[in-house]
Amino acid sequence: MSKTTPDNAALSAVAYLRISEDADRRGQDPERQLVVIRPWCAREGVELLDIIRDEGTSASKTNPFERDRFIEACQRAVALGATAIVVEVGDRFGRRGSMESAWAEHEMKLRYGGLLLWRADKSIAQHGTMAARVTDTIHDEGARDWVEKHKVKVASGMANAKAKGVHVGRPAKLSAAERALATKLRADGTGWRTVALEVSRRRGAFDVADPKVSKRLRVSHMLIRRVVTGDSV
Repeated sequence: MSKTTPDNAALSAVAYLRISEDADRRGQDPERQLVVIRPWCAREGVELLDIIRDEGTSASKTNPFERDRFIEACQRAVALGATAIVVEVGDRFGRRGSMESAWAEHEMKLRYGGLLLWRADKSIAQHGTMAARVTDTIHDEGARDWVEKHKVKVASGMANAKAKGVHVGRPAKLSAAERALATKLRADGTGWRTVALEVSRRRGAFDVADPKVSKRLRVSHMLIRRVVTGDSV
């Protein structure tokens, strides 16, 4: 059985809270995950040293090491001397299947001096046991299966909408000036969500009273990411 914590060591962790959309777009709230994580830490005797929030990052499209905020969480954990990164459940870490999740967890240990991953759906004592590895594999494969089925549902829904003459697809493209602004802000080290907010502000999204008009003028974190990284939009 693999060891999950150092012997006779004080336990501490940095929480990683991931949601797939910006909180102000779909009503998702990363703080909800703390309702699970904080009591878990209290029960397990874990000191929660810091909290890193990752909004607008898909676990089905990226592995943990393709996420700036996850890397920040690991670096912060090392700087604070934390034992582990703690997530609410496994799919906050990854949704691309058990093989990738196992690789990423092992890679985290290698890159960050033995840093562990704890899932707050089980006790620390259960981590690393055969039963836990089996259940984690089932959960990881279930998360991947959900993603694949969801893709089919979205595709059929879009086809149905197009058949009815309803416009579907990605948000409106950015103008050349907006692309240049987004690229410059990212080059200056500005976070994805902050870049999206600044582009939305310059469009006047926050200057109109009508919430529907405001929503149409706003641009998403994911659209900005696709533009700056060169994906087609």
